[in-house]
Amino acid sequence: MIDVHSHIINEIDDGSKSLEESISMIEKMRDAGYTKIIATPHYIDNSFYAADNKTKKEKLEIIEKELIERNIDVKLYLGNEIFIQDNILSKIIKGKIHTLNNSSYMLIEIPLEEKLNCDLDIFYELILKGAKIVLAHPERYKIFQKDNDMIEKYLEMGILFQGNLDSLSGKYGPKAKRLFIKLLKERKYFVLGSDIHSSKSSYYGRVGKLKKEAIKLTDEEYIFDLTVKNPDKIINNIVDRNKN
Repeated sequence: MIDVHSHIINEIDDGSKSLEESISMIEKMRDAGYTKIIATPHYIDNSFYAADNKTKKEKLEIIEKELIERNIDVKLYLGNEIFIQDNILSKIIKGKIHTLNNSSYMLIEIPLEEKLNCDLDIFYELILKGAKIVLAHPERYKIFQKDNDMIEKYLEMGILFQGNLDSLSGKYGPKAKRLFIKLLKERKYFVLGSDIHSSKSSYYGRVGKLKKEAIKLTDEEYIFDLTVKNPDKIINNIVDRNKN
């Protein structure tokens, strides 16, 4: 599998707390079936979670060297989980924000608890500039849990959905689980991710079971698309003409 959403870079956001933890997380991801991982540290403007691309790349290179020395065969790529803001493009130009492996795809999150009045306008501007918006874990947002019409507005714009596989376990609560199942059955996800933050997470041990449950809800081909085929499109910047 290929993970498009992870917090494996140490001491840069609320994910890994040390280089050793980063290595442990990646090793456990490998054992769970992941061969490629996009590191997506949070980027929140004017906060602790605002490391520039130079810092992110330097830390990722150190992790990669450790993986080689320890014979852990997992390929890493760089991205960001970008908290929505109206200056995303300028931040990319200035080297603050990283798209997913330098592709047209960018992983963006919106507030979990509240509705923004400007979010669709920001997404529309980005799409006009050629961006491929991947919305992080839509099943977790209260606006989507309450309003199915809002989900359709996002999808109609060509925004791609990235679900957290662990939502199926109930980790984020029953409402997120119900919406995850609904979106999965309706085949509205483009990719699935781990959103892994810690080496102590119990996610690693239940990945196989969750994947089997997801296949039962849909079918094996679709889950392959969400965990391998479409993530690979992101890494290689392959754009479906019927998307965005």
